[in-house]
Amino acid sequence: MRAEKVDPVKDDFSILFIGIDKRKNEPSRSDALILATFNHATNKVHMVSIPRDSKVQIIDPTHTRDYGISKITHAHAYGDANNGQGADYTIATVENLFKVPVDYYVQVDFDAFMKIINALGGVEMDVPVKLVTQNSKDKKGKNAIVLKPGKQLLNGEQALALVRNRKSPGAGGDFGRGRRQMAMIEAIVKKSSKLSSVTKYSKVIDSLDQNFETNLTFGQLLSLRQYAGSLSGIKTLQLKGTDDMSTGIYYYALDDNYLNKVRTQLREQLNYQTVAGSDSSQENSSMNGTSSSSSSTTSDSGLATDSSGSASNQ
Repeated sequence: MRAEKVDPVKDDFSILFIGIDKRKNEPSRSDALILATFNHATNKVHMVSIPRDSKVQIIDPTHTRDYGISKITHAHAYGDANNGQGADYTIATVENLFKVPVDYYVQVDFDAFMKIINALGGVEMDVPVKLVTQNSKDKKGKNAIVLKPGKQLLNGEQALALVRNRKSPGAGGDFGRGRRQMAMIEAIVKKSSKLSSVTKYSKVIDSLDQNFETNLTFGQLLSLRQYAGSLSGIKTLQLKGTDDMSTGIYYYALDDNYLNKVRTQLREQLNYQTVAGSDSSQENSSMNGTSSSSSSTTSDSGLATDSSGSASNQ
């Protein structure tokens, strides 16, 4: 969507944070999607959390297939099944949804997330209610992670449980989880900005191995660390919508009016001007998932859509 690539050191830019649930013998789905826009003039960040069951047009960046309407979490699975292009499909789908460019992305799986938290020496978070969550290996019962309410320093396993849980009483479902995910990113950004040396920062990145993927260079990551120290504010947004069971499959149907307001805010944050008519062909296709293509329950990737989305994250 950009005529030229932007420089995060001097230009306003966006980053899509993708948290994936990587499992054996099946394509990875996105378990967390947060788009952040950074404005240098105001030193402010806007973050918008995208519910995993949001009903959207899935975009194939190679333009070889029309996947129709599905849950946004499936974009990563379709791409992952097509030569490991999960991030590319997710980026294209998010760009179509918001009509703004995704300049950069950071993708982590559960292992990378826990390593980042542990390398930072843990993060302090306010746990809203008692949360009982399956551990990183999806073990429940005596192996479940139990978090009690209140401010506390969390290690990697505990932090993962905080941002995965959506089903404990009072957890707030996808919305509560989305709020905690954005709060976690804010905590990581602030903690990273306080690392005492570039060497420590480098060790954090190096420890992630194959569990971390980004198109940011190490130099750009360093500049973001410095930028984080000068932030004047972080605004968080959550997409509004309604539960939709009209097809027999659960979707979260996005509210068109609010979606347009979010689009406007993101464009203003990025000082991004669309070319007249450039988005008109797909503008309606992302609104509440309306499209000339009907939803399907299976795909060539072997992915089957169902009412639960994916394995339960308690």
